[in-house]
Amino acid sequence: MKEEKTNETIDLGRMFHKLWARKKTFLKVWVITFIVASAYIVSLPRYYTSEIKLAPEIDNGMSEGSLGSLASSFGIDLGTMATSDAISPELYPELLGTNDFISLLFPMTVETQDKTLKTSYYNYLDKHQKSAWWGGIIEGIKSIFPKDDDTGGSSDSIVNPLNLSKRQSKIADFIKDRIGCAIDRKTSLITITVTDQDPRICATIADSIRIKLQDFIIEYRTRKARIDVDYYRQLVAESKQEYDQARIRFADYSDSHAYSVLENVNSKKTDLENDMQLKYSNYTAYNTQLQASMAKLQQRTPSFTLLQGASIPVKPAGPKRMIFVAVMLILASLVTAGRIIMKDDKTKE
Repeated sequence: MKEEKTNETIDLGRMFHKLWARKKTFLKVWVITFIVASAYIVSLPRYYTSEIKLAPEIDNGMSEGSLGSLASSFGIDLGTMATSDAISPELYPELLGTNDFISLLFPMTVETQDKTLKTSYYNYLDKHQKSAWWGGIIEGIKSIFPKDDDTGGSSDSIVNPLNLSKRQSKIADFIKDRIGCAIDRKTSLITITVTDQDPRICATIADSIRIKLQDFIIEYRTRKARIDVDYYRQLVAESKQEYDQARIRFADYSDSHAYSVLENVNSKKTDLENDMQLKYSNYTAYNTQLQASMAKLQQRTPSFTLLQGASIPVKPAGPKRMIFVAVMLILASLVTAGRIIMKDDKTKE
């Protein structure tokens, strides 16, 4: 026996006429959706985004040649793998998300675009942020309930990254959400983005993060070399002092026994001269090592190429009001059409 297969087909023309017959329903839905979506999206404060592109200097001796090019095509940086640094560019986003780094931004002075407010970044985020109208209602409800004691300081004047207060921790998390850092594995290009409600503050914080990141990397990579420079500088100062004292002793003794022919006098003069020459040799050797350590410090100091600096954005990055309203209208239309079709099918049954 042959089984007859029936294929259910969708009559698009019939469906269109069915929906067209309910055009008044769609019109009501569109009007309500437009009003609600517009009221919602207009209530959200606008925000701006500033972007910085930075290229760090990396010792990529291993990455030269065809092997390095082949590895780079797969997103592998042999130069970064060969470096002895514990903090590679891939870890910079993690660094920017630490409380130690974020707390450095708290006391920074910022100024709004209209120049009506000039305060610390912490105070700006704590007391001068715009919010939707329902945000005030929520805060009012929260204020009714008692709060736990907030210990550890509540401003930017007393900041302990190991023991942030609840308010400081909340502001720190808020800043982390506003900061973005992306690393291109092929080129090691660093892209820093900062989002804020004020365009000038947005650009100011972005540039400050760049400077603090550069300072941190320079301080980290030159730490050992700077210790060596300080060590040899101390040895040079001590050896110079010892040489000067030996030279003075030799000169005084030589002057006071200039015409002496006694053997013990000449022997002591020779000992003083040898001691002076030894102190001078030590001084010269330490000074040479100091110059070498200073050259190594200069070599270890990384340089950064600023490809795109921070600029005050002209247009807001969001929220996209027209796109949001259009998406809500499309979703409302689809839901309405689905409900009409399902209701019609149930009626037939």
